[in-house]
Amino acid sequence: MREANYNSDTASYTERRSAIRQNVSTWNQHQMASSVRNGRLASSEVAAMQNGTRVIQSDTSDFMPGDDDIVAEITGLTLDPLGIEDRTTWIVAPDSKTRNFEMTVERASLQETRQSLLDAIGDLGSEILTGSDEFFVQTNRTTGSNEMWRIYLVNDVDNDSVATVLTEIEGGEENLRAVCSAKGDSVNVRLTEGTLVGDNGEVSCPELKQAFGQERNDIFYVGADEVDGSYQFIVDEERGSFESKVNDEYEDGGLIGSLLSGLGCLLDPDSCEPNIFSSSPSPDDPYTTTAVYDTSVEMTYQTDRMRFTRNLTVAPESSGLP
Repeated sequence: MREANYNSDTASYTERRSAIRQNVSTWNQHQMASSVRNGRLASSEVAAMQNGTRVIQSDTSDFMPGDDDIVAEITGLTLDPLGIEDRTTWIVAPDSKTRNFEMTVERASLQETRQSLLDAIGDLGSEILTGSDEFFVQTNRTTGSNEMWRIYLVNDVDNDSVATVLTEIEGGEENLRAVCSAKGDSVNVRLTEGTLVGDNGEVSCPELKQAFGQERNDIFYVGADEVDGSYQFIVDEERGSFESKVNDEYEDGGLIGSLLSGLGCLLDPDSCEPNIFSSSPSPDDPYTTTAVYDTSVEMTYQTDRMRFTRNLTVAPESSGLP
């Protein structure tokens, strides 16, 4: 299924779903041919698919939205829905389940820190997290619990590494949960997989997955102009629905929309039309495309004495069937 989601940035849902069905059909033919030689029958077929949306920033740039002056040009304010002073903050995915969320970041673009600070970061009083130059991803649970998590990305200059600092906010206090790092000038951080990939290979950091869980989250970039790199993720809603949900946050009544209702909007309504993601591949801005969020495959195993059937749900990042 990964091939179907990633082989084109312009394919339709029909094309992606057809590719998945073909992959499963090909697998099924091999599976049946192998099993019948042993007097058994094993088969697989697609039972259901859920459409989703893939968000991509393919070129190296900062992590601002398509129109990074969406607020500043109109009201003179800074994107800051969380009320964090001197930060350019925007909501990347509102109320969404997210898979295959990864970013490749340029170490030199990140706030510098040293190993001694990372070692002594337990009280979070260190300058690493208190300035206005750090970039972090924040997730707020929108279903289930009221969990709030932050993943800071910083430049560990002592070790030529990118470090991730995972914290959880409880009762107004920020508590350290994990620090991980990978070496290199450019490091791939796989947030929902819980790994970092750098010059020293793959580094396991399973705690990162806690920031996303299995629930729905509001996902924010904080200090989005303090990082350079690329990123992508898949959410569990169709493209049109997801884009509308994001744009609603920047219109009247939304989380950020109240900031856009000033005199500028009244004089020139077109200037307040949000431009968060481009609707086609763009070299400079994040954009959206179709994706299949997951696929349910019905697998059957049969002998002359029994028949067993079960459904297996496959995620986009899975390296197995289909």
